Amino acid sequence: MTVTTEEGKIYLTDTVDTSGKPHTAEYLEELAVSSIHKVEDEFGCHVRSIVTDNAANVAKMRRNLEQREDIDVITYGCSAHLLNLLAHDMEISNVKEHIVHVMKYFRNNHFALAEYRKEGGQSLVLPQETRWNTMCNCLKSYISNWPIMMQVCETHRQVIDAVVHQKVTNVGLKRSAEDLLSRLEPIAEALDRVQADGCSIADALAVWKQLEEKLPCLEDRVLKQKFKARYDQAVTSSHKLAYLLHPQYKGRSLASKERDEALEYANSKHPHNVPTVMKFQGHSKPFLEVHFGSDVTSSMSAAEWWRSHKQAFSSCPEVLNSVLQLMTSVSSSAGVERVFSSFGLVQSKLRNQLGTEKASKLVFLYKFLN
Repeated sequence: MTVTTEEGKIYLTDTVDTSGKPHTAEYLEELAVSSIHKVEDEFGCHVRSIVTDNAANVAKMRRNLEQREDIDVITYGCSAHLLNLLAHDMEISNVKEHIVHVMKYFRNNHFALAEYRKEGGQSLVLPQETRWNTMCNCLKSYISNWPIMMQVCETHRQVIDAVVHQKVTNVGLKRSAEDLLSRLEPIAEALDRVQADGCSIADALAVWKQLEEKLPCLEDRVLKQKFKARYDQAVTSSHKLAYLLHPQYKGRSLASKERDEALEYANSKHPHNVPTVMKFQGHSKPFLEVHFGSDVTSSMSAAEWWRSHKQAFSSCPEVLNSVLQLMTSVSSSAGVERVFSSFGLVQSKLRNQLGTEKASKLVFLYKFLN
């Protein structure tokens, strides 16, 4: 478990060995609650939200946490994970396999590699399942180096593998690669934005909306349905309310139905917030037109912007607290994934006898010092 501060800094706060335990939603729920109490008791901070991956047991755990009365958190799934799944949804069949086959051949065959380098070929990138966006980089590498591979295949036709020659000279495969890249490139850009440490749930919704406009393939009805399914998984009512109350976005890209859903959510969870939402939307006191200038909203975070109105809510501090809960919620669990990667560096094959507690302390120091 990690905690992300309002400034976007990530700290490892708890590590639990769950081996031998059934990973039921109820078990994970108790782990999450105990970790929240530990963080609040030991570090004196207040946990406002929880973001996880989108496995079925974890999604059920999130629903259970929302129903509890002993903690006040909003929960949601990781947008970065769902964007990665969207990239798989947008794939064109039989393109990835053929391109990877060609790239591996030119990387591993001594003669082909020597001739490829002689003609000025650049380093070839292969996709990695554990590193998102590498398929996009692989396609860029293939397309930019395709003329050189084509030249090598034609010049040394008798030596180059016949199957590889057939695939490289297949212009239709290259066209398909270009089509796939046009789908994956906007998703890759969106994924990079949402997995940044300081990206909030309001920022995530803005990214999803921009992606919907950029993706050229959404004219296809089936692909549009797939996009909507991932969008609905990623964007919750709390995302929409956060986007509505964000001083930069002010809910401008929300459909009327989504705007209504955000208001209904505010009314059900924090009814005292509804007048504030209405005043914010109308730019009426305590909100003035000058507060929404681009120079103002771009020079401070959404949390800082709302805190600047603290005096106006002195008689009802819970209004500001509930808004800050939305403004400080991060969009993805990329931070904890990066910490988990650090465990692989610390608890290596040569240091496989480290206990959980000692490994956690070493990872904490590793991340802190870096």
